[in-house]
Amino acid sequence: MRKVILLSLAAIMLLSGTVMATESRIMALGGYTAPYICDDANVYKWYATLPSYSNLLIVTTWNYDYYYDEPDAVFAMTYALGEEGKYGTLGMGFMRETWGVNENYGIVYDIYDSWEDYSAGDWTLENKYIISYGYKMDKMSFGLFFSRASEKWNEEEGGDDDYEAEETTAYTTIGLGFRMDIGDNMTADIAGDYTKVTDMYEDSDEEDPWDEYELDPGKMMSVRGRLFYEWNDEITFVPYVSYKSRDFAYSPVEDWYNDQGYGYKDMELTFGIGANMTVNEDNMILFAVEPYSILKAEPSGYTDDYEYTWEVKYRVMPRFILALESDLTDWLTFRTGCSKDLGKASYKETYDGDGSYTYEEAWTDEFYWDAFSWNLGLGFHFGDFDIDCVVNKVVPFKMGYWLTGMQQGYYYEGYESTPISMISAKYHF
Repeated sequence: MRKVILLSLAAIMLLSGTVMATESRIMALGGYTAPYICDDANVYKWYATLPSYSNLLIVTTWNYDYYYDEPDAVFAMTYALGEEGKYGTLGMGFMRETWGVNENYGIVYDIYDSWEDYSAGDWTLENKYIISYGYKMDKMSFGLFFSRASEKWNEEEGGDDDYEAEETTAYTTIGLGFRMDIGDNMTADIAGDYTKVTDMYEDSDEEDPWDEYELDPGKMMSVRGRLFYEWNDEITFVPYVSYKSRDFAYSPVEDWYNDQGYGYKDMELTFGIGANMTVNEDNMILFAVEPYSILKAEPSGYTDDYEYTWEVKYRVMPRFILALESDLTDWLTFRTGCSKDLGKASYKETYDGDGSYTYEEAWTDEFYWDAFSWNLGLGFHFGDFDIDCVVNKVVPFKMGYWLTGMQQGYYYEGYESTPISMISAKYHF
């Protein structure tokens, strides 16, 4: 059981977040490095950084697509409006799908597998729009972000018994960010976003209306901040904090639930501090510590007659992050990075008895593990082109077909068998 939970957590750590821009560089450095470095991949998390990365065309493709036989991809472009971005910078992205906003449900399900709504908000939907705008002033810049993903299904039957049904699911995200220069050697980033999640089913069957449902509430909110402090020419310190909350529940409650908890609600909180160390002009080391990170999940509510409350927690105290980026030549960069969690997961249930007296009895199941993950990558630079890739970690130990001894494939086994799992190509214009 614990092995299953650990594997699920590792997958979530690798796959969470929107895959945009030079995600390959971030992933090659270990995944958790994103908040502690400046990179054009940040424009879809730190929205006010967009004016710093104008006039780029970026393509990211990966080979762990679960629904199609071909690799998936994201195309994105940023464009400075006016001379030197006088009127701001516009960013647009095109992708096939948007992953579900409830990426942590696997933790809950593995720890407590009878949660009715553990998977609410995890659907993968067809992406419609991704657009952002940033404007830079003297010592401050701001950014706006908007994305939309939706699917709609209709069914109609004619004849004596006319019947109509409609189901709508959607994610709508709006975001706002600010970047401010604080003195000569300090820059602050603040960003936040709100996602409205829609899942609704309606039909014309008046005799059996109980099967209609609506997700209410359906929302996700997140805020984050970081500070780049150039202590000297070699070391830049980066304090970081982030908070995220989600709340999903289906209504009407009385028709769907009977004496139990309903809905899914959680919060995530992370504190960290990193140091970008410039060893020399060709080598950069990143070291970061996140002394406290927690995910706490519980039902959105309980039915009136239900006499229990329960919650799931995953706590990391602490997480260590270490990464290396080295320019081996003018055209080749080597990257690698790892993270180490000292984590604890727990499930706690409390019982409140009925009758003339009330008592509480709480019991907790806890288990510990030291999660470890690492990645490997290469970067190639040719004129105005940069090509970053995440390399399969067993490639250095295999030789044969195309120097790897691996066969091309697809689905999950294909992700395991290909020599490169993700590639980002960036063109400066």
